[in-house]
Amino acid sequence: MAIIKCPECGHQISDKAPSCPSCGVEIAGKITRCPDCGKVYFKEEDLCPHCHRPTNPNRPMPHMAEKTTEERQEARPLSPFSPQISTQTGPAAPQYHTRQEQPENSSTADHPQPMQPENKKNKKTALIVSFVLALLICGVCFYMYRQAQDNREQEEYEIAMKSSEPLVLQGYLDTFKDAPQEHRDSIMAHLAALKQNDIDWTNALVSNSKAALIDYINSHPDSPHRKEALNKIDSLDWEQSASLNTVEAYTAYLTEHPDGNYFNEAEEALKKIKAKEVSDDEKTMVSSTMRNFFQSINARDENGLTSLVADQLTLLDKIDATKSDVVDLMNKLHKDGITHMNWKLPTNYDIRKREVGDAHYEYSISFPASQVVEYENSEKNTTNQFRINAKIGPDGKISMLKLVKIIE
Repeated sequence: MAIIKCPECGHQISDKAPSCPSCGVEIAGKITRCPDCGKVYFKEEDLCPHCHRPTNPNRPMPHMAEKTTEERQEARPLSPFSPQISTQTGPAAPQYHTRQEQPENSSTADHPQPMQPENKKNKKTALIVSFVLALLICGVCFYMYRQAQDNREQEEYEIAMKSSEPLVLQGYLDTFKDAPQEHRDSIMAHLAALKQNDIDWTNALVSNSKAALIDYINSHPDSPHRKEALNKIDSLDWEQSASLNTVEAYTAYLTEHPDGNYFNEAEEALKKIKAKEVSDDEKTMVSSTMRNFFQSINARDENGLTSLVADQLTLLDKIDATKSDVVDLMNKLHKDGITHMNWKLPTNYDIRKREVGDAHYEYSISFPASQVVEYENSEKNTTNQFRINAKIGPDGKISMLKLVKIIE
């Protein structure tokens, strides 16, 4: 659809309009445009009214001057508002419709201006505007692309600087070769530090030395291998403690590694050692019990003697002996004619410790003893040697006693 000037009245209308709203002349299908000057005129006209180019060059046409005014008017379709000239002869006046005629000197109706220069100017302006818009759109798109690239580069840079993986840093360098130089320098420095860190870590790990691992941690406090190094130190300390298998070694491990991987094992091992190790207090308890027992025999003190033994015990070869059996043994040792008896015990005892309950221990004692016996007849005085085996329960009472006489 195009906007044209009505060939009849010069009013601007659409070339698809059925008729001109101003003068009423038919438009759609009734007009044509001159290919030389661009003038719009009626198809029934043989020549362009502006440049006189034939409407149909292949059709022979009479000269425009040969046509009479009446012939041209009869050939042109009349609108309801066009003047109608009567063909009757006589004095009758011509009849006119009510359409207002254009002034004879109207340049629009009689001398229409050619449209080609205006169209060329409009086309040139449209091309310039389109080119400027295209440049503007391209500039905006390029700016948005660069902005997105810069944002992506910044995000990847921050991720790489926080990473401890050399592949991540190398990937940044390979992807963003046009990144700001300060970013690339920082990434390359970080990458070099990571590579040196890996070399130091490998050397410390291969050395299998606690001192080397501690030096590594001090030199690389933020190393990703820090936890692994601490675990390795923990393992080395545990191996040393287990090898020594002493109270001091296990105590040192528990002190240095309160959250160690082998903390429970160290506690259990320490507990077992303590279950076997006799403390000074325990030695004093054992020595005091055995000394008081034999002193009670020397003094024939039944109450003192029975207070030191369990209600049931193994006495010599009797398994279910009682306290009265202990009193009987004391009486048998004091034979007739004996005036004095003295048991001499050593200062050191062979003591073995065994756990029989939670923090409850039984003590097995073995030691030599001398029995000095004085009779009324001094010629019978004698000294006997014995090997004494005994057990003391968690309650501090003697639960087993065997006397083995050594014959020389």
